[in-house]
Amino acid sequence: MRIGVDLDNVVVATTAAVIDYINERVPASLKMEDIHDYYIENALPAQYKWIGSAAFTDSLMWKKVKVIPEAVEYLHKLYDEGHEIYFVTSSLPSNLHKKIKHLERNLDFFPKNYIKKYTINTNIKQIIRADVLVDDCLQNFVGDREYFGICYKYPWNEWRQDRADLIRNLYENGFCYADNWQEIYKYIHRLEKDNSSNKYILS
Repeated sequence: MRIGVDLDNVVVATTAAVIDYINERVPASLKMEDIHDYYIENALPAQYKWIGSAAFTDSLMWKKVKVIPEAVEYLHKLYDEGHEIYFVTSSLPSNLHKKIKHLERNLDFFPKNYIKKYTINTNIKQIIRADVLVDDCLQNFVGDREYFGICYKYPWNEWRQDRADLIRNLYENGFCYADNWQEIYKYIHRLEKDNSSNKYILS
């Protein structure tokens, strides 16, 4: 199968690093469970919103970002099983090179230059031709798409009353939540058994 994998919060723990960065600099006492919107600055008081955006342009923050150990384990399994892995990210150009180098150091089971060749930088992920996309942003599962959506669950994408209609529509068009990489791996194998299942709900 052709599998698209988001980077931030799916392969690397970006938001956890941003939270640490913010809390070291302003008295926000921010926690992961406080972030109920995809844009982290919306979880901050008005006087600190600037630092939410600033974190993503600061190399000191990126030095804090660690690879999710489970992601390494299961990406290795999927690659060894013959799946075609694409890294699909929406990154500032200045950060993309750093992310690729970081992955190359930590996902060293991929052949040389594989990650550079198979990384796609776009904020319109619906253009990707894939069987599956693993992502943490609900908007990347909206609209006309070819792929089945597996959403890595976090407080900013989980079910809420104000997004009930959106999530109901996603389920009707090929979507599920996963709490961890073990579940992601399980869902991919279930989808693999039915070549047309990317159009349907996993039961």
